Amino acid sequence: MKMTNRQWFQKTKLTYNPVKRKRDKDKTKQDSNSGTSAAAATAAHDHASSPSNLHSEIESDARQKERNELRDARRKEREERRKQFDKLQDKRDGKSSKQKKKEQKISQEERDKRDAQLGCCHRFTLFLVKLIHVIDALIGLACVIYGVFIFRFTQPAMAAVITFLTFGSLMLSTSIVGTIGFCTSICRRWGLALSAGSAACIAFFYMFVIIALLADPDTCFNYLTANQSVLYLNDASIASIRMWLPAIYIAFACLAVVETCRFFVLRKLRNTLLRYDAAQRSISERSKQQQDSNRTILTAPLLEDDPSWVV
Repeated sequence: MKMTNRQWFQKTKLTYNPVKRKRDKDKTKQDSNSGTSAAAATAAHDHASSPSNLHSEIESDARQKERNELRDARRKEREERRKQFDKLQDKRDGKSSKQKKKEQKISQEERDKRDAQLGCCHRFTLFLVKLIHVIDALIGLACVIYGVFIFRFTQPAMAAVITFLTFGSLMLSTSIVGTIGFCTSICRRWGLALSAGSAACIAFFYMFVIIALLADPDTCFNYLTANQSVLYLNDASIASIRMWLPAIYIAFACLAVVETCRFFVLRKLRNTLLRYDAAQRSISERSKQQQDSNRTILTAPLLEDDPSWVV
């Protein structure tokens, strides 16, 4: 006999109890969790109590201790190397650690006073720089004048004209700019930096002329002979130049050395003068502030005693 749907629903409704079913599920879950935790505790106890595991733990602790000792030894070695390097650096600079500490303790006022004073060596450097600029200006002026004179012909020697005018203008302009940078402090004495840079170019030009004359002097003398009428030369003067050629080499070499010295001296001189300018500005500002503070201290009691200034 087949069961209808209504009869099946009434039967399952009577036999199904959701509260009891949920209580049975919770009890089964608690039993499974308690069994799992007990098994894990037993396994951990067995693992800890086994002698092989104890031996491995002891070995790992020993390896960790050795590793720490090795790291400490390397750290001490690095510190010793750093100390030795600092000592060597101090010896190389000629300053000990005490001297460095004393220099660090120097106040800004003392540093400004020290930078504002120029010694005897600086005066000699100033005289040398002035002399070099005067020599360069005279050479540049002579080259410009000679280039202008040989340019007046109808068919001038253009190579000589361009060389003399360009070289003379460079020498004259850099001498003037260097003198301006030396005498005034405008634009952070950029004239000295420009003069130092041009000195390297001029020294290179002198060396190029020496090498060209040593490599092929006949080409130069052939050019002079071919254009002697427009260069204010004759056979006797060209022969004299050929005879004094070793002296000309020495003269150009000396001028190249002078320009090289000018390059290094002007760089150092510019840094010194920049420190000097900064020290002078700092001293003047400090004195001005001190005068203002003294004026305030002197006028404050007068203003307090005289009530007429109050509106």
